Amino acid sequence: MTMVLDAFASYVQNMLTEMVSEEVHMLLGVTNQIKKMDVKLKDLKNFLADADRRNITDESVQEWVAQLKRAMYEATDILDLCQLKAMERGPSTADVGCFNPLLFCMRNPSHAHDIGTRIKALNQNLDDIKERSAAFSFIPLGSSEDPSSKVQASRSGNKRRETSGVFDRSAVVGEKIEQDTRKLVEIMLSEKEGNPNIMVFAVVGVGGIGKTTLAHKVFNDEALNNKFQKTIWLSINKDFDEVELLRTIITQAGGVHGGNKALAMLQPILVTTLKGKKLFLVLDDVWNHGAWDDVLKTPLANVVAPGSRVLVTTRDEIVARMMKVVLPYHHVDKLDEEDAWSLLQKQVCN
Repeated sequence: MTMVLDAFASYVQNMLTEMVSEEVHMLLGVTNQIKKMDVKLKDLKNFLADADRRNITDESVQEWVAQLKRAMYEATDILDLCQLKAMERGPSTADVGCFNPLLFCMRNPSHAHDIGTRIKALNQNLDDIKERSAAFSFIPLGSSEDPSSKVQASRSGNKRRETSGVFDRSAVVGEKIEQDTRKLVEIMLSEKEGNPNIMVFAVVGVGGIGKTTLAHKVFNDEALNNKFQKTIWLSINKDFDEVELLRTIITQAGGVHGGNKALAMLQPILVTTLKGKKLFLVLDDVWNHGAWDDVLKTPLANVVAPGSRVLVTTRDEIVARMMKVVLPYHHVDKLDEEDAWSLLQKQVCN
């Protein structure tokens, strides 16, 4: 959802830039409404980033997110309406770009009043959503606050967020993620003489930018799956439980933990279960190096088959560095405009 809101905020900003460059001054009231929407979207995006980083699962917060999603649906509905009106003028008008149809509406007084009225109503809705967010004490991540204090505060409130290896195709758009997937799969499958049995790689980026989606693409790649005897996905998070982590990987590997709760009992079971197997392991949403260095590294490093790989997703380069991840890390970047619009259309309407 953070990516969707970020995408729409970027489009609103581009809309304002185009209006200035083309000197669209005749509709000052509508222009001011769009400017107000721009400010509110930035604030809400920062609040949503904090909700994502803290992994809040409270029902009232989830309803707030749902309310924000409905507002994004209304926003896309406005854009779709302008696209339709542009298409009514002819194909050449409709094919001029994602945001130009909105500009088309702004230039036409017959459409501008209706669109302006809907934008004003959307602004009021965004006001209500922003006012409601005060109850949750969100930290406006991405604002001018000190970065270290933001990270500390967001981590202290972190709740467990579960992910799995199940692939949600609705979160995938554009050629960039396809290129990144191919690149990472190639790295995972490359083998050189003298490499250790198991090597650790990382996907690094801020919360909500698509690290898990990219890891899903790699994890579900057919060519990769054909080369590994075991593929395992573990959702880590900040406050992971060592015993449950070992039990989960043993079960996914096809072993039986027998209800054991002692690390000294579980780690040998893991060794027996994966000994001699070529392993591809994803550690998703890693907040500190302990899950690997203190729990999994020792039982796995010397027993899995050569060519085994670990792919880590993390928001913090320091975590990757402490895990001695192979350089360079793979950084996930923001979507370009075309892909962002595609994601907005796919996600908001689901």
